[in-house]
Amino acid sequence: MICDIDKIQNGGHCQPLLYSSPPEVSAFELRNYYTLKKLVEENGIQCDWQTLSGVHAYMSEDMFRIGLAEVEALQRLDSNLASQITVVTKESRHPSLTDLRIPSAAGAFVQKNAASLWPYKLVAWIIEELLARNGEDEALRFNLQTNTPVMRLQKNDDSWIVHTPRGMISAKQVLLTTNAYTSHLLPDFSDLIVPVQGEMSSLLPPRSLQQAQITRPLNHTYVFVGHGKQNINQDDYLVQRPCASRTFAIEGGELMFGGGRAEAIEAGVGVSDDSFIDPAAAIYLRRELSVVLDLDNHDRELHASYQWSGIMGFSRDNRPWVGELDDSVRVGGGNGLWISAGFTGHGMPNACLSAKAAVEMMLGSDKKDVDLPSMYHVSRERVEAARSLVEVHVADTLGLLS
Repeated sequence: MICDIDKIQNGGHCQPLLYSSPPEVSAFELRNYYTLKKLVEENGIQCDWQTLSGVHAYMSEDMFRIGLAEVEALQRLDSNLASQITVVTKESRHPSLTDLRIPSAAGAFVQKNAASLWPYKLVAWIIEELLARNGEDEALRFNLQTNTPVMRLQKNDDSWIVHTPRGMISAKQVLLTTNAYTSHLLPDFSDLIVPVQGEMSSLLPPRSLQQAQITRPLNHTYVFVGHGKQNINQDDYLVQRPCASRTFAIEGGELMFGGGRAEAIEAGVGVSDDSFIDPAAAIYLRRELSVVLDLDNHDRELHASYQWSGIMGFSRDNRPWVGELDDSVRVGGGNGLWISAGFTGHGMPNACLSAKAAVEMMLGSDKKDVDLPSMYHVSRERVEAARSLVEVHVADTLGLLS
């Protein structure tokens, strides 16, 4: 049984962060990207997938120097991964910072293998496919219970009792994909995975961009680092929705711009309610995209067709938690209880193969035989090491998470 599913937001981007992670993690994120790309292509999934390159724009000279050091370290550790990154400085040409529409940036990294997509459409296709494949064998049937929150878990001999408002169900094994809400069911995880509210906006392209978006759309996904009050892990991100021309009218092309946490109260850390938006962060998103990206609209505030929030799960040691929460881990779980959660805002390039590894281990595979970075595995030693680090709200303030 799988408890809960993260909320899927419009305007997703899948971009491995190659240079600021250990090579083992970077390579894993790249495999996630290729896995999703292959799934979409082979099944013709209509989720607006666009293969692009990704631009990491550094607006701060100091932070760009940190990024350069990370790229240089990757070149020494894994030249193949490093070859996918192009460094763009103020002196660069073809591309220049102006070519990338970020003339005010201190520098940038252009990375191959990024994509924009509509995550909800991808998840909807997967669910529809699972339902369509249901056979006659009840033991192998896929059963989706919507609007059925899990209230609590109860260990009962060699099985788990899952309590919901609609009744109880017994399962030998349970997988928690609860991300930011894990501590609701496992209170001992409250300091290991912390909810963080993120802001998102759908911005209408300015007239200057509308005129050219069919012939010259944004050819990259973007991450903006070090703008305004941001520290190095409070970045903003952008993808553009596909656009089309119909009977003299241009439709689509919305600028899906997310971030603004540096403006939010407590940077959104500890907020688990996604029913509201932070006003300061919402204003920031409407105003600042024109400042960091050259849209040829004289830095005017953009109009939002919609703004909303979503809750991320930030991990205390900056890595996802994947594996069995058996008695030896001592976090209030027990044998047969599994987890794949805590993606710290990097779910798209991690969640797919993390969940696959968790399921393979549930089916009997040894942890050394599954495709998962060693630092993602759950253990008592990791729990103790994570708790020796500063808490999430402190790490976020100091820019220690990324």
